[in-house]
Amino acid sequence: MKVLVGLLASLVISVPLIAGTPGSFRGTVVDGPEHSDAWVYVEGRNHTIRRVEVSAAKVHYDSEIPTSDRKSPIPKVLPLGTQVRITAEQDDRGEWKATDIEILKSEPSSDPEKKLATPTTSQS
Repeated sequence: MKVLVGLLASLVISVPLIAGTPGSFRGTVVDGPEHSDAWVYVEGRNHTIRRVEVSAAKVHYDSEIPTSDRKSPIPKVLPLGTQVRITAEQDDRGEWKATDIEILKSEPSSDPEKKLATPTTSQS
């Protein structure tokens, strides 16, 4: 019985810790079904779309981007086609909350299909 209680207690303690674990992913900012300065939609290499809350994130340029290509100040709204690396945590509802956004390529994509896409969002 003590083993069962101990196992149950450790499970209850560890679940909230897993929920706030940060993750990192790369992708391209795409158009989504909702338009807001607080949220962006990021399409990964496998075409999975993540909706990410970005209002509290620190935004900076990758060191590989030449100073001449950097906008100052950094735009509050990331343009469609911007390639980014995002560090974020998922909340208890599965929504991504970005803590850090690194702009990898600031030039918009030349693919008009990608800019006009209205993707289905994924919570993963």
